[in-house]
Amino acid sequence: MTGPPLLLHRAENGVLKPRVSFSMHPRWAHGDGLRPFLDPLHQAGLRALEFELDANDGMWPLFEPLLQDSKSLGYELCFHAPYRPPHSIAGFSGRARGRIQSEQSPMFELAARYGPAHLVVHGARSEAGPKRRLLEDTVSFLEWVLSAYPNLSLGIENSCPQAGVHKIGEENSDLTRVLEQLVHPRLGICWDIGHQVKAGRLELPPMGWLGQVRHVHIHDLDTTGQDHVPFLFGRVDPEYWLPPLARARFGGIVTVELNGQRCSFLWPDRIVPALIASVELVAHALKGDDRT
Repeated sequence: MTGPPLLLHRAENGVLKPRVSFSMHPRWAHGDGLRPFLDPLHQAGLRALEFELDANDGMWPLFEPLLQDSKSLGYELCFHAPYRPPHSIAGFSGRARGRIQSEQSPMFELAARYGPAHLVVHGARSEAGPKRRLLEDTVSFLEWVLSAYPNLSLGIENSCPQAGVHKIGEENSDLTRVLEQLVHPRLGICWDIGHQVKAGRLELPPMGWLGQVRHVHIHDLDTTGQDHVPFLFGRVDPEYWLPPLARARFGGIVTVELNGQRCSFLWPDRIVPALIASVELVAHALKGDDRT
């Protein structure tokens, strides 16, 4: 990578300010194409990048060089724990613990090398249930990661209900139960606002719940209800959802979490303007428009 690092203003009077992030993947850009891709997003307010950890991804060998280049440009890095099948933390409190640790440790070690950093985790899920056991699996898994990787802080994410599948996170109260069972200064909630809207919950959570939020995902839903798309459809309004976080003294990262395949209808000419507009909208809603 060439060029001077980007200068990022992350703190004011010693208090960390909310930062806007984007769900980064080598398919968006890598190598010499990275800075030309990121520069207009930086001008729009981008300050961090989130990377999904999945060694089964066909482009996985490109991830560490991309992490190095992103950090050299001055971006704060954060991560999403593996969750796509066959990855699952169901059974972690039982016989599956050793297998899951063996599978996921190399990915967490990679994230930890770029710490301190935030790591988003999905709760355990299973068609069989029961939910009590899935809660045990989730708490046990979080305990292990917190102990094994002291420079990673964790956010347990809310999810959407799915017919025939039991999930920890399908109800906001699930996350409250996790935090009641495992009190730790490096553990909080990842609030996925798009998931909340998709689940039909259109009211803001209570302020006490928002006070436990340490990381945020936000994205729009299209006319069919498909999520993880740019803010083009008016289903998710950052200006409604994000300002209450300031009252909860939120100082974490807000990731514009998009799925490149679901953005394919915008290629090739409309995608970059849509990304810029989405980042800018979130930055404005956070009142964090400290562009440098």
